[in-house]
Amino acid sequence: MSVKAINWFLYGIDAERFTSVTAYRTLGALADYADPDGRNAFPGQKTLAKLLGCSERTIRRCLTWLESNGYIMKGNQSAASELPVGHRTTVWDLRISREDNPVRPRRTVRRPDNPVRPRPDNRADNRADIRADNCCPPIVNNINDSKERGAREAKPIGDWKPTPEHRALAARLNLDCEAEAAKFADQALDQGTLSADWDARFRNWLRRGHELGITNTNTTGTGNSHQHTWKCRHTLQLLHRSEPDAICDALACTVASALNDGIDPDRIARTIRDGDTGRLQDLTWEPA
Repeated sequence: MSVKAINWFLYGIDAERFTSVTAYRTLGALADYADPDGRNAFPGQKTLAKLLGCSERTIRRCLTWLESNGYIMKGNQSAASELPVGHRTTVWDLRISREDNPVRPRRTVRRPDNPVRPRPDNRADNRADIRADNCCPPIVNNINDSKERGAREAKPIGDWKPTPEHRALAARLNLDCEAEAAKFADQALDQGTLSADWDARFRNWLRRGHELGITNTNTTGTGNSHQHTWKCRHTLQLLHRSEPDAICDALACTVASALNDGIDPDRIARTIRDGDTGRLQDLTWEPA
C-alpha cells in the first residue's frame, strides 16, 4: 500500500467531479495496490470486481473513465511480468505528480484591506430588555404559587356546617338536611378527606343520595322513607345483580341493612370490592 497514493486519493482530488461512485472506489483500490510512488498497480479486473461488488464490465468502464479524465495512465507493463502468460493484467500509474491531473482546487480567502468591524447595537440590548420585561414570571414562582393555591384549596372539613342553600335543596328533595350533614361530616373525618369546596361537595352528596334513594328522608314531610331490602334496586346495584338473579342470602341482607343504617354506599362498595364482606356487619353498627 502507498501512503502517498492514499493521501492523494483522499485529499488531492476533487471527488465532486466523479459521476460514478464505483469509479471513485476503483481509483481508491488502485491507490491501495500502487507502490510508494503511486505506480505499478496491476490488480486484475476480476479482482477489482470482487472487491467492489460489481461486474467486470463495470470495472472496465470505470478504468476507461479514469484514464480519459486524467486520473490514471498505463504504466510499465513489465511490472506484471512475474505473472503467468495469459494472466497478466494492465499496469496502471496514478497521475499524482503531473501538473495536468485533476487535483482538488485550492480555495483562497481574500481579506479586505480595511475590515469593517460591527459596531455594538444598543438597540438590540434595549429590545432584549423590553422582551425581558414583558415575559412571563419565572416558572419557579408559578410552581410555588400553584403549590400555595393547592394547599389553600385542599382543606379538612373542620367546623363546616350546612348553609341555608343546603337546607332549601334538601327540602326540595324531601331529605333530612341535618341527618345527612351529620353523616357527611362523620365520613369526611373518618376518611381524612380534603376538599376545595365542602359546600359543593355536600350539594353533590344530597343530589347523588336522592338519585340512588339511599339518604334519610324528611319524616316531617308527606313522603315515606324507602326501606332497603335484599332485592331492592339499590342493593342489587351494589352487588352487581339483576332482578332475575336476586338471592335472599346473608350478603344481600347485610348490604340492605347497611343502607338502611345510612352507611355511605361507596364505602359499602369498596368493602365488597376488597373481598372483606365480613366487615359489612361491623359497618352497620357504626354511628350514622
